Amino acid sequence: MTDIDAVGRTLDLAWELLEAQPAHPKVAELALQVLAAQPERSSASMVLAYHRESCGDADEARRLYLQVIARRDSQFIWAARALRRLALAHHDHAEALRWARTVLDEDHEDWDDWMKLGAAQALSGEHEAGWRQLDDAVARCSRTAPDNLPKALGKRAEHLLESFAPPERFALAAEEAIRANAADSWVATLLGWAYLAQYRFDDAEQLGLRLLRENPTEDLLQSLVELARTMLRIVEKAHGQDITLEDIRRTGVLEMSWRQIRDQKLGLDLASALTALDAVMPADLRATLRPGSSRSEETEDDKVGSLVAEDLVAWHDGQPPGSGAAWGLAEPFRLMSRAEIIAMDAEIDADPAAHPDWPENEVWEQVMTDDAGAYLVAVAFGELVRRRPGQPDEHVAASTADWIWDRVADFGGPDPRPAPRRTEDLPTGLPAVPGRR
Repeated sequence: MTDIDAVGRTLDLAWELLEAQPAHPKVAELALQVLAAQPERSSASMVLAYHRESCGDADEARRLYLQVIARRDSQFIWAARALRRLALAHHDHAEALRWARTVLDEDHEDWDDWMKLGAAQALSGEHEAGWRQLDDAVARCSRTAPDNLPKALGKRAEHLLESFAPPERFALAAEEAIRANAADSWVATLLGWAYLAQYRFDDAEQLGLRLLRENPTEDLLQSLVELARTMLRIVEKAHGQDITLEDIRRTGVLEMSWRQIRDQKLGLDLASALTALDAVMPADLRATLRPGSSRSEETEDDKVGSLVAEDLVAWHDGQPPGSGAAWGLAEPFRLMSRAEIIAMDAEIDADPAAHPDWPENEVWEQVMTDDAGAYLVAVAFGELVRRRPGQPDEHVAASTADWIWDRVADFGGPDPRPAPRRTEDLPTGLPAVPGRR
């Protein structure tokens, strides 16, 4: 066997082991043997890069992929796809979009490359263009690789979810995906919650029941069916009842439930944001935060709410008065403690007329105060607003989780959220967040 044959055989072994056990240290050993003999061998560099990526060393993998890119040989497109994948995984949406377009400059044939372009566009803020591109990728797959159509439909639904497409758009795509692959139970579960957000209670109940027959112990499905049935009873008894369907619409509770499930799936929920904040929080801010406070299992008297307040006080039970400047913002809002929230609620309940800014018929949870009469409040649809005495509420963030993610980004941490949709891009006719006055 010649030296050239031996090098080729070593490279073949490296590829075979990479496919079977990508993180096995022997993969690197074999690839490095090839590179020692033939440093310019891009395929060996790709093996080593894939291995480093599998081991969690994204920086070294990226360096190797870029090294291959610089050679402009037959491995170029594979390195570009790998860099696109790394950028998407690390939520660098602009970089992912750049590599997605680079790939398509090289090869226009693969439907999945077009799908990745649409995903990167939507995540980068080109929402409508990206979502149309996802549809085009599905159509391309149906023409060029019809056997892969169920996979393409599932990927489109997944990318719509990741880029915060509205429930009605996700639902249409998810329905197609489920018709093509009824075994995709997770997409079906998300579809059920999307039905709720669209007030399609019968559809949500029937889908939930079908999924429960296959997985009868799944809590998320049980909650879906219970909530759908509750809503159906409310619809049936709406006339002449204290709570009507319109009352439910004003609270935004169903839309919030959909977003909560979506955000948990994507790791963007409040719990994930608080964990990310813990990792980057400045020491002077950390020093102001009290230890968390868990609600007693024996009584409901110390419960502070169901939207976000309970999660926040369990994380850290407030900050001392006057410590809000530690957040580094223009307005010195600080976290309220469980005791402060309970005392304030009791005061409002005792004399509602004396507190016109806190009406009984609206959803609200005060979570922060500037100690000068203003509060940050979670209201209908999960929106976080600034509430000042005698003034209309002012928008602060789409949700408390978004406010926390903004702080993570301010402190230098990674921000995994897709680029927000501009106000002018939002469709008309969506339910408005009810405001005071």
